[in-house]
Amino acid sequence: MKHTKIISYGEFAAQYPEIAGRYYRNHDYNRFCKADRLHEMVVGTYVFPVKENLSEEKITFGFCFTADALLLVDDSGFTASILEKMESYKAAETSESAAQDLYEFLEFLLKDDMMFLQRYEEMLAELEDALLENGVEGFERKILNVRKELAAIGAYYDQLSDVGETLCADATEAGNDKYSQLFSLYSNKAERMYATVQMLKEYSMQLREMRQSQIDMRQNEIMKVLTIVTTIIMPLTLVAGWYGMNFAGMPELSAKHAYPIVTGICIFCIVVEVILFKIKKWF
Repeated sequence: MKHTKIISYGEFAAQYPEIAGRYYRNHDYNRFCKADRLHEMVVGTYVFPVKENLSEEKITFGFCFTADALLLVDDSGFTASILEKMESYKAAETSESAAQDLYEFLEFLLKDDMMFLQRYEEMLAELEDALLENGVEGFERKILNVRKELAAIGAYYDQLSDVGETLCADATEAGNDKYSQLFSLYSNKAERMYATVQMLKEYSMQLREMRQSQIDMRQNEIMKVLTIVTTIIMPLTLVAGWYGMNFAGMPELSAKHAYPIVTGICIFCIVVEVILFKIKKWF
């Protein structure tokens, strides 16, 4: 990539002090992927998430793209390692322009992202299988972490889509249809990945709803059992309350066979209720 040069922030600030102060001295530099057309150049920042561990601090670098050169503003050495990997992945070829260098560089950063998103789909599928079988311990925490990571990744691809649109507009204004189409393809690819992330977020939401449905079904079963038990006990409670009043004029208190008769009545009530419950298929 003969049109590409890596420079430090200090070197870039010395050459373009106004641009450096505007784009690389505020907090947004470390937070967003963006690109802006400025005079005869496109200036932007790239915030690269560490996909192996999204909780780590993101890698940030800047870029300045003109018709003749692509400057990568980086003090971390990250862009140098990416350029080395690019050389090892492709056969030696002559770069036509700085626009081609920028396109290939941005495209390379998305090289394995679809496989990365596929791992999230497999993870969610495994959670679904576990839910259907025996449940998942700590499910709420796991699904919450997945949704947080997907939200961060979705924002990343959404920002890349805007970057691609800006580069496409710049190429169109310059009358370069070839690179206008290439950057349009890049923007569309970022949009497709963003759509994939949204689909995964919906999948995770469906798993949460499935988990909640399982909890509701379990609670309904418990309430059903309690209701049946309460219904069976209710006539017995009525009998106990009725004959627990101990009025002096109650004839059953002095009857010889009152106790076995009342016991038989209680058993009869229980048998009738059980038969009715079975007919109604309540258990």
